Amino acid sequence: MEQYTQTLALLKANLKRDWFKIIGWLVVLAGVFVAVAAKFDSIYGTPKQIAAIGSTLRSKAMVALVGNVPSGHLTTALIFASEMAVFWGLFIIIFNYTLAVGASRGQEESGLTEMILGGHPVGRLAPILAAALELLIANVGFVLITGFGTLIADMPGSDVNGTWLAAVAIAAVGWAFGMISLIFSQLVADSHNVAMYNYAFLGIAYLIRMVTDVSNPKYTWISPLGWLEKTQIYRHNNWFPVLLLIALGVVAFLIAIILNSRRDIDAGVIHVNPGNRRSHFLRGPATLLLWNQKSMTIFWIVGMAVLGASYGSVFNSIGKIFNTSPTIQKVLGQSGVQHIEKLQVLSFVGLLGIIFSLLAVIAGMMIVTHLVTEERRGYLQMVLTKPQSRGYLLATYVMFGLVVSAVMLMVALLSAMAAGNVVMKHPIAFNDYWQTFIANFPSVVLFMSLTVAFIGIYPKIRSLVWAYLGVAFMITYFGNLMDLPKWSLQLSPFYWTRKVPIESINATPLMWMLGIAIVLIIIGFIGYQNRDLES
Repeated sequence: MEQYTQTLALLKANLKRDWFKIIGWLVVLAGVFVAVAAKFDSIYGTPKQIAAIGSTLRSKAMVALVGNVPSGHLTTALIFASEMAVFWGLFIIIFNYTLAVGASRGQEESGLTEMILGGHPVGRLAPILAAALELLIANVGFVLITGFGTLIADMPGSDVNGTWLAAVAIAAVGWAFGMISLIFSQLVADSHNVAMYNYAFLGIAYLIRMVTDVSNPKYTWISPLGWLEKTQIYRHNNWFPVLLLIALGVVAFLIAIILNSRRDIDAGVIHVNPGNRRSHFLRGPATLLLWNQKSMTIFWIVGMAVLGASYGSVFNSIGKIFNTSPTIQKVLGQSGVQHIEKLQVLSFVGLLGIIFSLLAVIAGMMIVTHLVTEERRGYLQMVLTKPQSRGYLLATYVMFGLVVSAVMLMVALLSAMAAGNVVMKHPIAFNDYWQTFIANFPSVVLFMSLTVAFIGIYPKIRSLVWAYLGVAFMITYFGNLMDLPKWSLQLSPFYWTRKVPIESINATPLMWMLGIAIVLIIIGFIGYQNRDLES
């Protein structure tokens, strides 16, 4: 047990460092979860409302997005669990990724782990155990807030067992993926690559869940993310998948411990190739950035292509309800049915445009914020010894991030178009996807410009941009469910483009976004030129 000496002391230090981050995430994640639960009865409380949303949720498109809806009679609580479980599982996984990377690989990169183990009587495995316990405490906090909050909401069709199962299952999938993140923290030597491994694993798990849910739900057991659906909350309340998630987390933690004990501090199990000292990619910031980011960029682009094609492959079944309804066919005729089907697909394309934009923003922001990481590690001191300005250095990261974001968004939309037009009898025109791109890219630029402004003025609080991004997406996706006032919905950039491509683009808000983005970028460049490095 000497290897775990001072674990509690390190845990206390971790919580003292991350308490604001943990509380912030819990307020948003658990607060919105409970708020939606409290509003759900007023939105889907009548049999007519339940029947309408039930038909929508059972379409292939929605199954691909949020998972399968249980067969049989639906209640308000069942609809809530079906809409929220997988979606909130993704959010809680991202939360756990953030904590896991910061408490493991992040501390090693800063030199804190080496200082603690070298100058204090601390066990070799105490830091990784402290990280695991921190994740456990954070997820228990989520369980308590969502559990008691949902009980107070008292949705029709809910029960105590199902309510606590929902809270525990969502937290369990987050904790299990967090433990898997600790494995990746041992495999590679920097947090940037750990994040790449994390999201690659999450993307694969999500795609497996999506494909199997649409084609054959029996195989959804292959994906740990699909285990959330197998709990059948408020229907059968199956706790077995929760036990599987806990077992997965425990096994992943044991593997992480074994890997941690067999590697050097600040090193990874996977050794990095030192490369060629005379490489052409070492001649300047632009080529160096391209070389360092090539793997991550390829991963994002390929992942977006696969994701877009996966969603496009179910376009043919989005309007299936109209094809199978003889009454509607008689009333509307064949042309009327085709028109409604097209509107259904275009509405889904608009939603996908927002989701793809969110992912494009995340990739672009990760590239730009990597400049701060390299600044804190001291790498920029070597780069800036060459005759180039800080403005050129920042411009290199900003332009690369914007280009990658634009390519990702376009690739995802084109992949969805290609796959969708293959399976649909009446393909959607390219112009509809192009309008979706034009409408959503200014939102991407706006979030990127906010990041640049914080990097130039006060990089320590740049996490506020991530918080705003999450809140903006939640407002857009859940704002109407929570019956939020219109002014609050307008705080999200995605609000102004949510109806494209069904409706034409309103250029006014897009021009405002681009204008604000230009001002923010200028502020960021001026600040970066004048502030001290690592300050």
